[in-house]
Amino acid sequence: MEESELQYELEDFARKSINSNAYPDAFHKFTLYRCNDCKSSDFELTIEHHTGSEDWSFRGIIWGRCAGCGYLMRLFTFTGTHRRRLRNERPECDCGNRVFTAGQCERIEGEMGIPGFFDEGVIVGKCTVCNRKKTMVFTD
Repeated sequence: MEESELQYELEDFARKSINSNAYPDAFHKFTLYRCNDCKSSDFELTIEHHTGSEDWSFRGIIWGRCAGCGYLMRLFTFTGTHRRRLRNERPECDCGNRVFTAGQCERIEGEMGIPGFFDEGVIVGKCTVCNRKKTMVFTD
């Protein structure tokens, strides 16, 4: 699959996950994660939950180990010094694969075409083996 098609497919899934159609005045920015070293978008993820993390509002760090070159990087961080690590989660697809093409969509509230503030977001992945899409965490 061509990279632009893959990005569009993941973005569409992410937008549906946060019901973007219900927010016609908002801006929805999608970012496909890329390895800082080799530019691959395929990662084995570790979701590090911190105190205050809820199903609808993630707090913590998402680490990505690049499937291409092994480089470990922070893909997403929303935490603080007052929070402590609770547990790690290593997402796995129903097919048993742990490598996902991953990205993030953020909703920025807007009014009359003027961007406002962050409202909510989602981090999603697509299995590199069976192509099943998965919501990893919601951010609020």
